[in-house]
Amino acid sequence: MINGFKVITLCGSTRFKEEFLEAQKRLTLEGNIVISVGLFGHSGDDVVWTEGVKDMLDRQHLAKIDLADEIFVINVGGYIGDSTRREIAYAEFKGKTIKYMENSKKTNIYENYAALRELHDAGRISDDDFEQAGRDFDEKRKTAIAEYNACQGPWPYQWKNIDTVVCGVLQQMDVVSIDYSDLKDLYDADSVYEVRIKGKGANDEEQLQNIIDTIRSEYMAKLRSPRKAVVTLCASSNPSGLLEKLADCMDGLNVVWQTRTLHTDTKEIELSILFV
Repeated sequence: MINGFKVITLCGSTRFKEEFLEAQKRLTLEGNIVISVGLFGHSGDDVVWTEGVKDMLDRQHLAKIDLADEIFVINVGGYIGDSTRREIAYAEFKGKTIKYMENSKKTNIYENYAALRELHDAGRISDDDFEQAGRDFDEKRKTAIAEYNACQGPWPYQWKNIDTVVCGVLQQMDVVSIDYSDLKDLYDADSVYEVRIKGKGANDEEQLQNIIDTIRSEYMAKLRSPRKAVVTLCASSNPSGLLEKLADCMDGLNVVWQTRTLHTDTKEIELSILFV
């Protein structure tokens, strides 16, 4: 904050020049100090591509993030390029608030740490900062695993004595990578994969019955195999009340149960089955 004004730095591909200018105008009129890019290399400012200029501008933009309380990502159509991906990772490392023009999947700690490594390899962040990023990464991972190990409770939340990963807990801690490589490392598994089943129907009961029918017709053999499974029931309302009917379908199987409430307007129920 400067004299009571929040400082916001814009990030994103310079191909979106008009969107940058529109966001700068809107955020300024909302009472913020807005820091934008100086040149639009993908929108006609060809001097950006002369020797040394792009590297200088990238370094400048990290400094602009240092000055900000928040970054606002111009991600038209969900597009986030490599440079912007690294800027987002840097902003999170520096403790900045991150907001997006359009909804975007939140990056996990593996992706952010890889992006910071790229910045370090390019000489754009210091050895000290990269070492701190490594310590932060280790701490977040340990916190997530401790959270998993602490999960216990009565049926149907059968956490005790089941040697498997509670995927949803780790996801909430931003630890699970796209290919679940961290889960394979933790449990020395040959492979980890997930299936998602969306319920079809006019109400919760119809959607849940559709999910049960799909499980019975397509997945029972896998669920009866020695592989362990984490089953996560997701719904926009509290899904706990739907678990008993679903549990009857999988009675006696080597399954860890959990529920997750989705903060969306969608009325769909979704089931995630993660096989370890």
